[in-house]
Amino acid sequence: MSLRRLGLLLALPTVVGISLSACGTEDDAAPAPSGGSGTTAGAGGTGENGGTGENGGTGENGGRGGMDSEGGEGGMSEHPGPGGAGGDSAGPGGAGGDGPSPNAGDGNTAAGAGGEGGAAPALCNTAVFLNFTTDNSADYGTYLTPAAPSPVQSSTVAWSSSEGATALGLGSAQLNATFGALGEQAQISINQHNAVWACKTKLHAKVKFTSATATDLSHLSAVALSINSGTNGGIYTGHGNSTAGFVLGTWYPIELEYATAYKNPANTLPDLDHVVSIGIQMQTVATGTVPVPTTMYVDDIWAE
Repeated sequence: MSLRRLGLLLALPTVVGISLSACGTEDDAAPAPSGGSGTTAGAGGTGENGGTGENGGTGENGGRGGMDSEGGEGGMSEHPGPGGAGGDSAGPGGAGGDGPSPNAGDGNTAAGAGGEGGAAPALCNTAVFLNFTTDNSADYGTYLTPAAPSPVQSSTVAWSSSEGATALGLGSAQLNATFGALGEQAQISINQHNAVWACKTKLHAKVKFTSATATDLSHLSAVALSINSGTNGGIYTGHGNSTAGFVLGTWYPIELEYATAYKNPANTLPDLDHVVSIGIQMQTVATGTVPVPTTMYVDDIWAE
């Protein structure tokens, strides 16, 4: 903006009774007899001496031109006045884009070059779904605590062709936990081979419990759903789902929401570019009903 135009802007507040909403922009405000003035490009005003604007106004002496434009024509009186003064020089160019040199503008030349186009948004991976309709037991493992000689150490995992949670087909992962003492834990782990779960925020699964000796599930306190992630599986993200109210022989949904889950290391979100394994763990009570052997079936694991 030229100093002349800045002066015009600074002077505007001192004019009493002018409504900007009534007058429009400065460019089309052209009070007689000297024509309009404006700091931005617009049609020149008309009047005795012509206004200032994009091409200058018409008047006895012609108006000043606007930004990079021609001066106004001479006045239309008996003796034509001289042409208006030429327009101001162009202002500096806008800030350049963030593209690599030499294509990015720096804002100091007449016009900065445009930046490169934005990248397309990453698409979410939607293939996180395990329904166990085929035998994938080669990917199963266990995590059992406490260590020997605890009875739980003889627990086993297998694929079941006869149990399933949905009509998508029979089949489920099976954990046979040989509980026999308070505070024991038994987990089935399912290898995910560094899978990519981009854009996911929550994991779901369904579980069912059976037992040849128990009449209820009072010996269980929770079932935890977890994932190990990172290139070496060192990031643990897990959530314990209470089993209060669960009964034998019924499928129940459980979930793991990453943002609010327990995290180890603390405050570390899972590395969803490297999902190593999924864990489903039965946790027994520390006091009360002594745990007995219990089988857990797992089906319909999916992520959203």
